[in-house]
Amino acid sequence: MFKKVAFTVAVNMGALWVTALLIDKFNFTGGIQFLLIAGTILGLLNVLIKPVIKLLSFPAIFISAGLFLIIINAVILGMMDYVLSVLDFTGIDLQVEGTLTYLWAAIIFGLVNWLEHWLLKK
Repeated sequence: MFKKVAFTVAVNMGALWVTALLIDKFNFTGGIQFLLIAGTILGLLNVLIKPVIKLLSFPAIFISAGLFLIIINAVILGMMDYVLSVLDFTGIDLQVEGTLTYLWAAIIFGLVNWLEHWLLKK
């Protein structure tokens, strides 16, 4: 159980780092501490909130042939940003400029996350 949680947090950390490297308007401060905290928050949101959102938005997911999942991932990233701002860790922050940046970040984050899972599970 612990290995699976640690693996998920590590993959989220890597995906966040790559996303910040590739998108100019998606930046974070706090280095490895940010990645660890944000990766953990993302893991919790993906386990607790994302299934409910996916269930409620199933018709939109079905009609869009799954493309609505990008919107859901952008919402989860926005929720992570909100949780980080509410918890107010010193020196840890995420700066995202605009809603469109969340969408691009969701696409890149999803692709990198999928690639990491695929490469590391083999």
